[in-house]
Amino acid sequence: MRELEMSFYPTLDNAQWATIAVRQVVAALLDSTEVNLTEDREKFLSAVELAAGEACCNAVKHGPDKGEDKIKVSLSLNNAESNFTVTVSDGNPAYDFSERDPDFAALAENGYGIYIMRTLMDKVTYRRDKGRNIVTMEKQIQQGEER
Repeated sequence: MRELEMSFYPTLDNAQWATIAVRQVVAALLDSTEVNLTEDREKFLSAVELAAGEACCNAVKHGPDKGEDKIKVSLSLNNAESNFTVTVSDGNPAYDFSERDPDFAALAENGYGIYIMRTLMDKVTYRRDKGRNIVTMEKQIQQGEER
């Protein structure tokens, strides 16, 4: 298993850079392990990138305090033989992560992040540990025959 951890100050610019880094790292890991995806590579990368981006942006947007003097957001990527796991952790207050769909009829600008994460990833969990919110997202690697 391979693991990469990074952290960033809670700003939207930093969340965007972290999201770009996620895509690049996952692409490099796919290339270095010679995985032969049965699904479209770009679709796989986009799903992981968007879900990670939603989690990072939520960590920034929903924090009571933002900026370089505040608690950092942590991001880790794990690559096992059959999946990628992205974990985003923040020091914000606990929040409701229950299974519910957003109100699509309301056409709200916000409120879709958790739904998007759950739609794109195979497994999404939330827990609270030592004053931190921890969102873990897993995407299975559907592999074909060896190259």
